[in-house]
Amino acid sequence: MRNLILAAVIMASLSACSTMTPARYSPSADNQVALRSISDGAAHVVQIVSSADYSASCRMAGPIQASDGMTIPQFVQKAINDELKMAGIYSEQRNPLSGEITKIAFSSTAGLTNGWWNIALTLKGSSGQSVSAEVTYNFKSGFDAMTACNQTAQALGPAVQDLIKQLVSDPRFTDLIRSN
Repeated sequence: MRNLILAAVIMASLSACSTMTPARYSPSADNQVALRSISDGAAHVVQIVSSADYSASCRMAGPIQASDGMTIPQFVQKAINDELKMAGIYSEQRNPLSGEITKIAFSSTAGLTNGWWNIALTLKGSSGQSVSAEVTYNFKSGFDAMTACNQTAQALGPAVQDLIKQLVSDPRFTDLIRSN
């Protein structure tokens, strides 16, 4: 009987875990305006790595992972390349960029029903130039774990949009994709 109860508790615990994933990244109108204002520039992001510790666990409800089986760095890399493609300034022949996520964290319990993502990224060109940005994106999460963690996962896309907006609005980004 004791083993049966233990097995039931283990099964209930395992069935409660769920992986939360955001929707696929969608380019931002603000980012498109900023990128389309860059004349004679083109680039592509070859790779983004992360030197930051990332804890994907959300309220014991399960992990938060990027969509389509990607890692968070791959999600950010694809997002930047998608923005460049939509703006017509993506080129695999010019200006290969690499990036490093130096900070990534989230909370689904700020003020009990709010949350935030904090992401910092540095992009570097082959010439040694770089541009960095950091964003804290705040959102409503929810009270119960499943709602809050799903809201946290869905907030990753807008957080990355804001991060990219900071990057592409920096004059150093324009120099980066024109000079490599």
